[in-house]
Amino acid sequence: MLGRGLQGVRPLRKVMEKALWVVRDRIVSRSAIDDLVADATVRGIHDLVVQIRGRGDAYYASALEPLAEGLAAGFDPLAHLVRAGAAVGVRIHAWANVFFVWSHPQGALPRSPVHLVNAHPDWLIRLGAGQLAPRGGADFEGVSVDPRSEPAREHTLAVFSDIVSRYRVEGFHYDYVRYPRATSASSADDHSAVTALVAEGAKRLREARAGIVISAAVLPDPVVARDRVLQRWPEWARERYLDLVCPMAYHRDTAEVARLLGAARAAAPDTRMWGGLMAYPGERALVRAQVRAAAEAGCEGAILFAYDGAQRDLLDVFAAT
Repeated sequence: MLGRGLQGVRPLRKVMEKALWVVRDRIVSRSAIDDLVADATVRGIHDLVVQIRGRGDAYYASALEPLAEGLAAGFDPLAHLVRAGAAVGVRIHAWANVFFVWSHPQGALPRSPVHLVNAHPDWLIRLGAGQLAPRGGADFEGVSVDPRSEPAREHTLAVFSDIVSRYRVEGFHYDYVRYPRATSASSADDHSAVTALVAEGAKRLREARAGIVISAAVLPDPVVARDRVLQRWPEWARERYLDLVCPMAYHRDTAEVARLLGAARAAAPDTRMWGGLMAYPGERALVRAQVRAAAEAGCEGAILFAYDGAQRDLLDVFAAT
């Protein structure tokens, strides 16, 4: 009788987890953070992935790296985020750029003498003739440390462990955990240096805070990630170095988004996944369609790049889909 009574009843649709990537320029004041947390709370978005190490600098109190240029002395954005989020049930994930440590539109170097670009130039990847390129280029965005440098990896891991041990964050999120391009490496085997940081990071972060959710923003196509930037993230997922993967499927063509996220899902079938989507201004229908594409690809959630308080219409659609 029970089976007969359930005939024709559609299964409940899975509720997609929703998260926002928040770039560091959105957390430079208490009022901006309060607005951010309010925008998430009223829409039922409970995970914020917030950039607190953008260019080898700190949007928090650090004894290991300099305060970000332009941030008011004495203000700790991460501390305010954690307090504000805890008050309303919004989880804060600390987002850190890993190997990418500096850029500047005019090509200037960091002002702080203790910034690692100034203090440890031997850690850095250099272009032809030994030059740095803070302005970036066609296929790289600025200055990166060389993953092969053991002192650089050790410093980076010390920074990350320090954050997790002192701030009650829900998770820790890697970005730019890769070479800027394969030609920056000495050989394809240098992928092992990137993986070495991820493997050791899993150990140290979990020791520093039990239950920490370790995640990474990755190139969605695993073959492209492997060959173009030496990022072997499916291996990290298999080895449980990551708890959550965020493939960046940034494309206006929803069919391509579906293809990319399907490839990512197939490469890491057992790892929690948030499909990374771009917030194209004014494209409400596109956001709706791409959230649905992420769900159909098998993602547990979707994460939008990036939060902008001036585009609350996109947030509304993203949260409601």
